[in-house]
Amino acid sequence: MTNPISTQPNLEAATVYLLPDHQIILDEIKLKLRRQRIKASKSKLMRVAIQLLAAQPLEQIIHSLQLDESE
Repeated sequence: MTNPISTQPNLEAATVYLLPDHQIILDEIKLKLRRQRIKASKSKLMRVAIQLLAAQPLEQIIHSLQLDESE
C-alpha cells in the first residue's frame, strides 16, 4: 500500500527574467555541482538563492536593489 501523504512540497510556477550574465552564472554553478556529482536544476538553485536572500538584513537587500539598474 502506498502512502497517500506526499513528502514533496507543492511547487508553483513562476516566471523570472534574468540578465544573460546571470543565466551563464547559473549554468556554471550547475556544471560545478555536477562535477561533484550533485544534481541541481535552475529551479532548485533559484529556491536556494531565495532562501539565502531571505537570510539577509533588509537594509542589505535594499542596497543591492539600488545598485541593480537592470530594470
